[in-house]
Amino acid sequence: MELQVKVAGVMIHLLGNRSFLYSIAWVAILLSCSGCVHLGNRLQPLPLPPGAPDVAVIIDGLAKNEKAMTSFRATGTAVLKIPEMEATQISRESVLHFRYPNSLYVIGRRYGTRIIELTYARDSFLLEFPTRREYCLRLEAEEFNTLTSADVVREMFTPELWSSLSKELLRLSAYDESSQTATLEIWARDPKLRLKRILLVQGAPWVILESQLFNCDGTVISHTIKTAYHEQQGIRYPTQIETTFPGEDAWMRFTMRRVDVNAPVEDIVFEVSTKATLLERRGFQRVDIFTD
Repeated sequence: MELQVKVAGVMIHLLGNRSFLYSIAWVAILLSCSGCVHLGNRLQPLPLPPGAPDVAVIIDGLAKNEKAMTSFRATGTAVLKIPEMEATQISRESVLHFRYPNSLYVIGRRYGTRIIELTYARDSFLLEFPTRREYCLRLEAEEFNTLTSADVVREMFTPELWSSLSKELLRLSAYDESSQTATLEIWARDPKLRLKRILLVQGAPWVILESQLFNCDGTVISHTIKTAYHEQQGIRYPTQIETTFPGEDAWMRFTMRRVDVNAPVEDIVFEVSTKATLLERRGFQRVDIFTD
């Protein structure tokens, strides 16, 4: 079941089950605010049912689980879509390498042929198109419409540096004991108090089911859904991750079949500059897919 509600000019999709509670929390916030979300200098606690966890327990649980996974290697299916290139369905032969906190390498194949390679490392990224013998390179964080290129990987895998969050800027707005899910708000002062992110988490141990990142106007600029969690070496990880970037008209979805947690990943995998130099020597043409 899906219900659409328009609040402050924003169309909200209310879904069943846990997403319904998640969406209701967001609607309640939007109904009480306009423009940037300001509540003075202090967050007021909200009434919660008995048994609701402490915010610090949730944050510490997320940090512990995330830090335990220093890297992984996986095979699976990836779908990438950006305005500059048509939606690309990458076969089940795709390979993903990830290193904490924000380094990602994806090899995409179709019918056994490499059609795209994507490397994110720190604030740089490289897109390779082997069949076209072209590549797109950015050595610094690229400013897109609503976020940067470095934000893309962070939103999918490590949305926050948990240890740096101030407990005064965190608030639990909902808790459902039957499903062990909680809605957690992360606020920011820039300079006034505003809502930065809403997380739907489940525990314990605590993991992220949904994450929405907002800009100063209260508009969603990133929405991530994580499902099909598995456990390995005491670490819980999602095998399906889908992130939408509404302001960029872009989205990515990774479905991983086999994941090797904390498997060693060689440094060369994330060496963007070195890879670009090798492509140039091989006669690949550098293009800029982000220019009009």
